[in-house]
Amino acid sequence: MAIVHISTKAISRKAGQSAVASAAYRAGVILKDERYDKSHDYSKKSGVMSADIILPSALKAKGLMVSREELWNKAEEVEGRSDSRVAREWLVNLPYELDEAKRKVLAHEFTQALADKYNIIADCAIHSPSKKEVARGADPRNYHAHILVTTREAKMGADGTLFFDKQFKIPFEWSNKKRDANGLQSSIQEIKDIRQLWVDMANKALVGLGLAKLDARSFKDQGLDRLPTIKMGVDATNMERKGINTEQGNKNRAIHVVNQRKEFTKQSKQRAADEQHTVEYTEWAAERIEWATNRHRQIDKRIDDNQQRIETRERDIEWAVREDKAINKVIEGISKIIGSNSENAERAIKSSARLLKVAGTREPDVKTREERIAEFEQQSTAVNQLIANRANAIATAPNPFDDNARRARTTKITEQEGRFNRKTAAEDRGVENAFERAKLVRLSYVKKWLHRHKDSNRLRPGFRESSDDYPDKLDYRQNGLLDAFAEKFGLNKADDEGYQVYMKRMIDRFDSKLVTENKAIINVLHDPKAERDQYDAIKIHFDTFIKNLDKEREVIDSKTRGDLGNTGGISRMIAGSISAPSYIESLDSYINNEANEELNRSLATEHRTNTINDTCQQFKHSFIGLRDLHQANQHRTHSEALQGALNTFMSTYGKELTDDQHKAINVGLSVAKQQVQSNIMKLRF
Repeated sequence: MAIVHISTKAISRKAGQSAVASAAYRAGVILKDERYDKSHDYSKKSGVMSADIILPSALKAKGLMVSREELWNKAEEVEGRSDSRVAREWLVNLPYELDEAKRKVLAHEFTQALADKYNIIADCAIHSPSKKEVARGADPRNYHAHILVTTREAKMGADGTLFFDKQFKIPFEWSNKKRDANGLQSSIQEIKDIRQLWVDMANKALVGLGLAKLDARSFKDQGLDRLPTIKMGVDATNMERKGINTEQGNKNRAIHVVNQRKEFTKQSKQRAADEQHTVEYTEWAAERIEWATNRHRQIDKRIDDNQQRIETRERDIEWAVREDKAINKVIEGISKIIGSNSENAERAIKSSARLLKVAGTREPDVKTREERIAEFEQQSTAVNQLIANRANAIATAPNPFDDNARRARTTKITEQEGRFNRKTAAEDRGVENAFERAKLVRLSYVKKWLHRHKDSNRLRPGFRESSDDYPDKLDYRQNGLLDAFAEKFGLNKADDEGYQVYMKRMIDRFDSKLVTENKAIINVLHDPKAERDQYDAIKIHFDTFIKNLDKEREVIDSKTRGDLGNTGGISRMIAGSISAPSYIESLDSYINNEANEELNRSLATEHRTNTINDTCQQFKHSFIGLRDLHQANQHRTHSEALQGALNTFMSTYGKELTDDQHKAINVGLSVAKQQVQSNIMKLRF
């Protein structure tokens, strides 16, 4: 499983380090160091999978563009002391279980969180172990990110360029004494918080892979009986890879053996406990089986005894029935004799006496007959009573012309009307309650509307706040939609308007008509997460399209940079300017395709606008950057390519450019023209 490794260190002049050199090494590129007037060439470095500049969201929204060379030279320029910290690096181990794309997304999300938290610019370079490193013993799964960040807040000047505040370093770079004086936690605790932020983001990315979550706590805090290994260091690591044992390596190997023994002992104890539990369970099960067997035997015996009793009782009943029939026949015969021949009466009486004597022995059976007769008589009485009650009800039915009957009917109708009125009143109260509930719903919408920019209602990614953890909070996009809605319908608070007055006005404005006609905005207020999930489900088609389009553009730009000599940032910007028209044309095709969702077409339109604006800024900085090309052939090649790209771009999109965009291009052209004039003057003299 992936391990938790995140560390930080300062890039300091005191240690003989340079921010420009550090950035060039980690990105694997060539960068010109203006402070030391030298170029750092690490273009042949292997293992660099990607390197990207990450701007804070606020500056990204303003359209700031900065090259790697410009960024780190300005970071160096703003520091005047000989022992200044010119940058800071965060080294993060990336989970090897993720694929390349997901590792990059995770690294960029973490870098973006750092950039937004401190309002700094970051340079995120993702590395993988090279073949040579693996051959020397490096772990081929050791994917990691070098995140180089500025030590001062990044700001954007009026001319659209980057600058750093010379008087202010971010609080992270403060001493603990200064942090304590300003009510801030210690730097160690802040590093722990950032470490936990990384663990939370990594665990979120690992969800669904069936892997154990990362845990930033120590073995002791986790309750694990394990010894931590010690840090090897660069020199010791290189020696170990060459097969040379070091003191640090020997200690770590010893720690590994001790941990193995501890784990073996733990597993042995667990196996012994499991075996003891198995023995105890087996004994208990044997006892239960024996008890159940005996219980079944007792039940079988009871069943046999009851069966015998049932059979005996059935035989007794059969005998009693036969005897009853015989006695009845005898009684019938005696009755006939008495009726037909009085002379035989005495003999009949004697026979009756004998019969009664025999019947006396059957007294229980006689009683049973008498009980059955009594039960039948009771049932007959009940039936007769029901018949009598029915007849009485018919006999006593009210006469339609009877006053008492009419009054009874009137009373009954009055009672029915009362029940109807009570039901109607209850329904009216239900309607009123519904209106009250609707009013409360409107009030909840209004409250969320009024407080949408407060920290309690908006997501703050830099503070480890995600939409999954805070589903009721609004993200940056949703707040933007609400702000645009407020501007459109005049829902913003006036300068001279009191809070209570403004709130009442909003409650009145959020009527049924506004709610019904603007369901999309109301859904944002009602359930931000549901609206966000729906938006993401639709947007994935656009995201896939842009991802593929960017890949195609990168292939073209890479070839163009090669043709231009790959001289760094200016080659990259000119290549982007050249590929811009075809990129925008693809966006136009996507926008004009009615089969695409309206949302995606709208996003493509917005992306098209941003692309045109970015291209104008690229032209500006490219023309300005020509002055840094001192070789005549490089200057000519880049200048011609840039002019051709500008001509193509202006002929296609020049009419739809804004005044600011025209101004940006003209600023670049003006700088380039001044440079040309300056060169001409030099040649004259």
